[in-house]
Amino acid sequence: MTLTHSRHLLIIGLAIASLPLAACGDREEAPAPDAATETAIPVEPDGGIGDGAGPPAGMADAIPMRFRGVWDYVEGACDETSDLRMEISPRRIVFYESVGDVTAVDVANDNSITVQMSLSGEGETWNEELRLELESGGDRLVPTIIGADGEAMPRKRCEA
Repeated sequence: MTLTHSRHLLIIGLAIASLPLAACGDREEAPAPDAATETAIPVEPDGGIGDGAGPPAGMADAIPMRFRGVWDYVEGACDETSDLRMEISPRRIVFYESVGDVTAVDVANDNSITVQMSLSGEGETWNEELRLELESGGDRLVPTIIGADGEAMPRKRCEA
C-alpha cells in the first residue's frame, strides 16, 4: 500500500466516523399525526382532567336529586310570584329576585348539604353558602344562609 493510498483510506475513515449515529441503519420517520384524527382529552363537568376521579370525598359536582325541584314557604301557594319560592336544579338555584350558580356542594349526609353559590340579582353579585336540610321524609326543606342571623323559613315541595 502506498502512502497516498493510506492517506485516502484515513480520510475516508475519518469522514465515516464523523457521520451522526442517527444516520446509521434504515429507519423510517413516523408519520406526523393527522389533526383530523386526533382525539381531545375529555374534561369533566367539574373541570377535572377526564380521569374519572370526581370530586373529593364529601363533595359533589351537583345538587343531589332529592333536593331538586320547586319549593315555596310552607304556607305559600307555590305561585311563580311568591317571594319565598326556590327552584333548585343540579347547578343553579333560582330565587324570587336572584339566581345562584352553584360552585361547590358539600354533602354532609342524605338529608343535609351545604351549597356554595355565586349569586346575582338586582344589579349586584355576591357569594353565599346555603345549608339545605330535608325534613318530613323529604317533603320539607329548611334553607339556612351560613353566617346570617335570622329565622329559617321551611319550604314545602311544589308540583313542578
